[in-house]
Amino acid sequence: MAINNTGSEHLGGQPVFVTGATGFIGSRLVPALLEAGAKVTALLRSRHGARGLEAMGVRVITGALDDSAALQTALQGQSVLFHLAYDVRASAASNLAAFDTLRDAAETAGVGRIVYTSSIVTYDGWPHLDLTEDSPQAPAGDASYQQAKVTMEQALMQGNCPTAILQPTLVYGPGSMLWTDQLADWMAAGTVVLPEPEGRCNAVFVDDLVQAMLRAAQLEGLRQERFIISGPAPVAWSDLLLGYAGIIGHGAVRHVPLSTLEARLPPEDISETSDTPSLAARVSATARMWIGSKRFEKLVRAVKRRRPQHGDIFPDRYMLDLYSARGRCRIDHARARLGYAPSYTLEAGLDATRPYLEARFGR
Repeated sequence: MAINNTGSEHLGGQPVFVTGATGFIGSRLVPALLEAGAKVTALLRSRHGARGLEAMGVRVITGALDDSAALQTALQGQSVLFHLAYDVRASAASNLAAFDTLRDAAETAGVGRIVYTSSIVTYDGWPHLDLTEDSPQAPAGDASYQQAKVTMEQALMQGNCPTAILQPTLVYGPGSMLWTDQLADWMAAGTVVLPEPEGRCNAVFVDDLVQAMLRAAQLEGLRQERFIISGPAPVAWSDLLLGYAGIIGHGAVRHVPLSTLEARLPPEDISETSDTPSLAARVSATARMWIGSKRFEKLVRAVKRRRPQHGDIFPDRYMLDLYSARGRCRIDHARARLGYAPSYTLEAGLDATRPYLEARFGR
């Protein structure tokens, strides 16, 4: 995979360390780093995915993010730490504890810089307000994903190691469980109901995010800095969904007044913000550990395909909030400071995702 026009030749021969290397974003980042000539070391929780990485020339270390001594040894001499890992099946507090251990180990080992993948959700105005890096952030804490991400960002901003904090919007593309797989599954199942008026989707194709990561790894004079990363412009939700429908050959959208969709929502359940992973999440984590993520996802897809199509897919509270939002995430700072130049319009992103979805749906 070629990530063009990043000046990534400066990474040639540089030792870099990647967490989350087998995940959606990591699996696109690692080949780009290797193509740039970087010497890549990846930290994996288990041996699942290790053979594939090693066959590419990656040095694989198996271990946990909370093993301070092992991390300090592994991080010695590393020019860049790319930190992508976040265990969505574990509690926010557990993720924060692991993050603190990794950050301390990186500073002790003298890592040259950190490129950290955070999220646009750290901003208090997401998704309804226009956002820049100067926008107010949500309160810190450890009770939710959003609060944990804010706490992690604050710790990095106050640290001694030069750090680029990337804050991507909705990242789609081959392997995106939320913004490609899930949306395509909904289209395959029937008709997705959107609000009228329809909001904006701030999305970024995964390879544009990788481009930003490579640029951040080489940025001269890096201090502790934040960068919002999104696509060239917001898109209509219906355009994204119908783009998936066109690829898989099934699905439609219809619009219902926003007030009608709001009225049909159940009362908000405060337990949704609980820090304790659900039973389904714990079962998923166990299955992935024993049979591997790819085999687990294949089984899930097979079960879903045997279900009857069920007509209209109405949004829950979270998705309705996104479907109706009108805010725009500004990338001016990333353009000016990083030289970030997103090259994937929605049409280009869908074209790049087509082979993946066609294989996934057996077309």
